[in-house]
Amino acid sequence: MGNIEEALEALHKHFGFEDFREGQREVITAILEGRDTVVVMPTGGGKSLCYQLPALMKPGATIVVSPLIALMKDQVDALAARNLPATFINSSITFEEQKARIQGVRRGLYKLIYVAPERFRSAHFVETLRSMEISLFAIDEAHCISQWGHDFRPDYLRLRQSIEDIGRPQIAALTATATPYVRSDIIEQLQLKEPRAFVSGFDRPNLSIAVVQTQKEREKITHIKALASSGGSGIIYTSTRKAVEQVTGRLQGAGLNVIGYHAGMDEVARSQAQDNFMSGRVQMIVATNAFGMGIDKADIRFVVHHHLPGSIEAFYQEIGRAGRDGLPSTCVLLFNYADKRTQDYFIEGSFPPPETVARVYQALVATNQKRIELSVSEIATRAGIRNEMSVQSALIILEKAGHIERGSSSENRAALRLLLKPHEARENAGARETKTKQVLFGLLGGYDLNERADIELDLTEFSENIGMELTATRRALSQLSASGIVSYNPARRTRGVLMLDERPATSLRIRPHEVARRAALEQRKLREMISFCYTENCYRAFILDYFGDPHHSPNCGTCGNCTTLKKSPTAHSSKLAAPLDERNAVDDFIREHVPVALDLEMELEERSRFRRAGEEAEAAAISEAREINITQARVLTDEESLLVRKILACVARMQGRFGKGMIASTLRGSRARNVLQAGLDQLT
Repeated sequence: MGNIEEALEALHKHFGFEDFREGQREVITAILEGRDTVVVMPTGGGKSLCYQLPALMKPGATIVVSPLIALMKDQVDALAARNLPATFINSSITFEEQKARIQGVRRGLYKLIYVAPERFRSAHFVETLRSMEISLFAIDEAHCISQWGHDFRPDYLRLRQSIEDIGRPQIAALTATATPYVRSDIIEQLQLKEPRAFVSGFDRPNLSIAVVQTQKEREKITHIKALASSGGSGIIYTSTRKAVEQVTGRLQGAGLNVIGYHAGMDEVARSQAQDNFMSGRVQMIVATNAFGMGIDKADIRFVVHHHLPGSIEAFYQEIGRAGRDGLPSTCVLLFNYADKRTQDYFIEGSFPPPETVARVYQALVATNQKRIELSVSEIATRAGIRNEMSVQSALIILEKAGHIERGSSSENRAALRLLLKPHEARENAGARETKTKQVLFGLLGGYDLNERADIELDLTEFSENIGMELTATRRALSQLSASGIVSYNPARRTRGVLMLDERPATSLRIRPHEVARRAALEQRKLREMISFCYTENCYRAFILDYFGDPHHSPNCGTCGNCTTLKKSPTAHSSKLAAPLDERNAVDDFIREHVPVALDLEMELEERSRFRRAGEEAEAAAISEAREINITQARVLTDEESLLVRKILACVARMQGRFGKGMIASTLRGSRARNVLQAGLDQLT
C-alpha cells in the first residue's frame, strides 16, 4: 500500500499541489493504511481530497455517498477537468445514461463513483457493486446518519447493511459539523472497526460573522443590496422554497443579478441555476439548504442567512461556503425573532406526538384498502391535521414500527387500457413513428393489455425492458392516447402505502420516548441558535465553544460584536428584550415522554417569571434616557420603587464586578454563556 511519500507524488501528479493542507496528511495516511476513519474538517478545509487521493492510489473503485445532486455534479466535473476517472449515477441523467455508466462501473472505467444514499434501496444496484472490487466506501456529510445530527436522513441508515452486502470494504465517514455526541453516533451506526477519528480545528479566521437585528423585510433587502454592492459572489439562504421565490423576486426587482434555487425546481432549472452561479454569470443565488453541499466555488465573498437557521451546526456549515480561497469574507444573519416560528413548525412537523401518529394510522385504516394511493395532503385532510410535514413524519414512524410500507414515488406509474382489438391496434400503428410503434408492440407483446380492465404499468421498468428513455416512453404513450389506441392515465405524484397489519392494530408499536428525545434535542439546538443571536460576546468564540474546540481566544477581533462597527443602539436594547415564548404542544409532548424535560420544565417556569423583569429593565432604561434632561425627578410609583430595589439588590450581590449590561441580562434571566460562567444565574 502506498505510503505518504507516494501520496505526495500522487498529489502533485493529479492535483498539482506541492503539499497537504492542515489535517489532510494524517487522514490520508490512516486511509492508505486501511483504517476505518471519522473525519471532522471544516467546510473548505479539503475533506474531499482525503478520499479522492487514496481512491486514485488504491486498487479497485471507491464509492462516494453524497446526499445532493449538486455536490456530485460539481465534484465530478472538477475531477473530469483533471482527466481523473470519476462518474455519478443519479436521477439527473437519463435512464440510458445510467445504464451506460453502470456498465462502465462493471468494466472498471471509474475510480470514483458518486451515488445518492437512495440508490441503495435498489437490490440490483447493490448486486452490481457486489460483483466489483470496492476498496473504499466514503460517506460524505456523515452526520446525516445520526438522529442527533442537524440533517438526519433515514436513507443513510441503509448504508451499514449495504456495506456488509458488498463485502464490507474500508469505511471513511466525513463531515464538516459534528459535535462529540454525533461523532460517537456515526461510529456506532456504521459499526466502524477500531476507527481513527480526526477533528481539525473548526475556526475559519477569514470569515467575519455578524448578526443584524431586523424588524421589516425591506430592512433585510437593504442589507443584501449593500453587501452586493461591495462585489463578489454571494449566497442568500432562506428557510422555505416559497421564500426563495419571494426573495429572488424582490432582489431582481431591485435590479440585482440574482437567481433562485430549491429542491422543488425541476432538474434542468436547478442545473442551469447552479451553472450560472458557478460560472459567475449571476452574482447571487437565493437558495434553501438544498444548495451548497460540496460546492467548490472558492471566491464566494458573502453568505447571508435571510432567516434563522435551526441550529449552530447548520449555520456554521452554510457560512463555511464563503471564503474558501482564504480571502476575507462576510457572513451575516439577518435576525428577526419572528422567523423562529418557521423552525418551530419544522420541529413540530418532524416529531409528531403519538396522538398525531394514531390519527394518521386511523385515516389509513378507514380507507379499507390494502394498498393506498393517497398524497400526504389527502391523508392530512382525512386525518384532520393541518401540518402536512407532521403527517409525512408520522408515516415514517409507522413504517419504522412495521405497520405500513411506503412505496417509491408513484409518479413513474400509469394505468393503461387498450381501446381497440389487438390486431386493430397493430394495423393502426403502421404509419406511426418508430418509437410509438416500439412502445405499443412492447405493451402488446409483454403485458396483458386488453379492453376489459386497466393494467398498472411501472414506466421505469417498462422503459428499461424496451430499451427506451423514460421521457420518450411518456411521449409515445401520450401519442397513442391522443390517437384513441390506448387509455393512458399517468399517476399523480404520490407514494403508495401498503398496510402490513392483517387487522387494524389496537395499539401502535411506536416509541414516543425516542421521538420526544429527538424533539427535545432539536429544541435545545434552536435555543442555542437564539442565544447566539442575542449574545454580546464574540460570535466566533460562541461557535467554537459549542463544537468543543478549546483552541481559541475569547475575542476574535473581526466579528460584529468584537469590532467597533457595532449595531445600532436600538439593536442593543432589543437584545435586552429577547422574547420568551409560552409553552406549546411540542413542549408538553417532550415533558411527558423524555427525562431531559425537567430542564425544559424549569425553563418554561422561568420564562413567565423573568419576562416581566426583562420588560421592566428595558422600560427603566428607556425612562432613564427620556428623563436625562429633566431637572426635577418625579415621585416613583410603588411598582417602580420595587424595581429599583431589585436592581440595587442585584448590584449589591454582584459586588461591583459587572456593568449595567450584565445587570439587565441577569434580571431578565438570560442564559448567555457569560452569565452562566459568572454564576449569575444562581443569584436569588
